[in-house]
Amino acid sequence: MGYINFVCCLPEAGRIFHLLSDLRVYQFSRQGEKMDPNKFRESRQEINRLCENINVLIEQNALEASKEGYQEVTTQLDTLKPQAEGEIQKRSVKNLSVKIGALATYIDKLKPEKKRAAGKKGTKTAIIWDEERVGQLSTAFLKKLFANMGNDSDAKVCFGTTGKGIRPSYQIEFSDQNIIAFSGSGHSPQEKTLSSAAKKLSQPFPHELIASILREK
Repeated sequence: MGYINFVCCLPEAGRIFHLLSDLRVYQFSRQGEKMDPNKFRESRQEINRLCENINVLIEQNALEASKEGYQEVTTQLDTLKPQAEGEIQKRSVKNLSVKIGALATYIDKLKPEKKRAAGKKGTKTAIIWDEERVGQLSTAFLKKLFANMGNDSDAKVCFGTTGKGIRPSYQIEFSDQNIIAFSGSGHSPQEKTLSSAAKKLSQPFPHELIASILREK
């Protein structure tokens, strides 16, 4: 199944996938190095949690969101497979493969969402960012954002209010008043900053809040 962009019109599906789409990928610098058993167990548990939430998306007939979740969980499983050591871990990986294969069958049976009639426009609701919602962003996303803030303890970050809120665009205002916008997908600097006057930006969140959220994850 190829890569399909995340497009889901169900708020519930978006929140569920948003909360639990963060899976840790453990990489090793030396070939043949074994994965710590605790880390293997954590990765397996997180893959299971994502599978459970893909099941919820399937029940909601959220086709595109289910496909996006499937793409991510298969990527995580492919990363975990080579690290399996011993009969127990290898059997665990095999069971995960069977479970994910079943998800693919269920997803294939979902019906595409109906297209809107010509002339009808769906209303887009702006994302309202608060500390709780920022805390729901994935650990990987927040780590890259925090790295872009650097050691500037007075830096503040504002998030874009459009899209799904999974990997939102954001811009950082540093203590020297310099403002840099970043893409949410690649965390790369953008030429243009977002306009707060157009209500495309959230309230600013301080450096310490992001640090605190990461400490608790």
